[in-house]
Amino acid sequence: MEHLRENYLKVSTSYSSDAIDVRINGRNYSILYPKYIWSPLPNAIKQSIADHAAFLATNYLPLLLKKKGVIYDTRLPVFEAFSFKSMIYDLPSSAFLDAKNTADYLRDYYNLDFIFKSKAPIVSSKSFKPQKTAIVSFTSGKDSMLTLAVCRELGLQPILISVTEPSNTYELKHKKRILQHLEEEFGITYHIITNELGHLHDAKSLGVEETSLGWGNQLMYYLFLFLPFIFHYRASYLFYGNELSCDTEIVNPEGFRANFCYDQSSHSTTQLDIIMRTLTSGATKVGSLVGPLNEFAIMKCLHEGFPQLAKYQMSCFCDEEISEEYRWCCNCSKCARNYSFLKALGVDPYKLGFWRDMFQEACLSLFSVFNGEQTYGFDRSGLGRGEQELALHLAAQRSPENEFLKEISGKLRYSNNGEHSDEAERLVQKDYNYYCGIHDSQALPKELRQRVRAIYKRILMARAPTDQILPTEAQAKLLDAETDDNEPDLE
Repeated sequence: MEHLRENYLKVSTSYSSDAIDVRINGRNYSILYPKYIWSPLPNAIKQSIADHAAFLATNYLPLLLKKKGVIYDTRLPVFEAFSFKSMIYDLPSSAFLDAKNTADYLRDYYNLDFIFKSKAPIVSSKSFKPQKTAIVSFTSGKDSMLTLAVCRELGLQPILISVTEPSNTYELKHKKRILQHLEEEFGITYHIITNELGHLHDAKSLGVEETSLGWGNQLMYYLFLFLPFIFHYRASYLFYGNELSCDTEIVNPEGFRANFCYDQSSHSTTQLDIIMRTLTSGATKVGSLVGPLNEFAIMKCLHEGFPQLAKYQMSCFCDEEISEEYRWCCNCSKCARNYSFLKALGVDPYKLGFWRDMFQEACLSLFSVFNGEQTYGFDRSGLGRGEQELALHLAAQRSPENEFLKEISGKLRYSNNGEHSDEAERLVQKDYNYYCGIHDSQALPKELRQRVRAIYKRILMARAPTDQILPTEAQAKLLDAETDDNEPDLE
């Protein structure tokens, strides 16, 4: 019957003293670790990590390569069912971004065959006494940079782990430089995982058209990559930079709910916590320290509360050729979004490495507020439009002489034919309360909530972006909102 399986991918794994090797139709991809981190692990744990990494990195490939499924020379991964939910919830947004039919994507993934070895799945865990350390999934963006800052405030030793994605052409060079600065200036420990499986996200390398498919399992995949470091450092936490907006969604044109970063949502974060606590016998938790905040609040907390760390922020994928020299390409919607936040806060973007004034006519197509044709991902969804509109309004208040901001100011919803009314000002205050407030989030570990909220409240109450908005008592009422911190602990 083997001839009936010719239209399948074949995936196998092995591991050595410092690497996992995954072979896909005979081509080898490696995940490289420091030998002293990987080698001491029990073989059962190594094999379980390899089984999960191989599956999570490849289960979407048949959709791209027009295959019927995958034949794995591995055991069934224990958490395969968790992966299925994450993939299914990711497909409606992928279809929206790819201008494809959601039902087709769902049907095609549902109909794939995944064939595993008949050996029993590896059910393993490793207990340890957790230390005051936290593994931080580090990208050098605003979320992971604020997470680093808050870890230090909480007395947790942050261990930064950066995973190299080869599809991001120039990003690694800038990340390495930032990590080296953080080590030299603050004594922060970091590791870089060389992840050759990242090539599978490069459409050109695969010979397929550009697609949004394949990211639905990314944070679960990273969890297994981080596991050797969890055991080595006996970490109490693994923190991702999953912000409040990761819970927002739209209904796509076909009527499907679409979350454009489902694997970063608070619900998915909770599921990752279940996986981690199972693998570590409850020693380690997964969470997000920035879960209660929107993007604008994250930027404010980072740049006003921790300016010495904020100066190293890099939130660009660095795909453009100009990124070989600069860590912001200034030609993408992520750069446009961050530029507007910085200007709203009165932070000089040039001090962060921006090299271009993005408040100009040539950049209009990069802003989601103006339905920019060159936006992508979350920006293309329109979900961040209100927050960006507030940022542009506040930037215009700070720079009333700016001709670009003068022109676009009349197009914002706070303006009525160029005139600002009392009603518009109330709307500004309402939006600011929301986008710069502290909200409840199940992704933030319960035992840390009170202390983390106190850190954010201290910064957010310090001053408003302009003198004209938000009376102190209104902001204080929001920041003191009730939480479930008194909920009984059943552990």
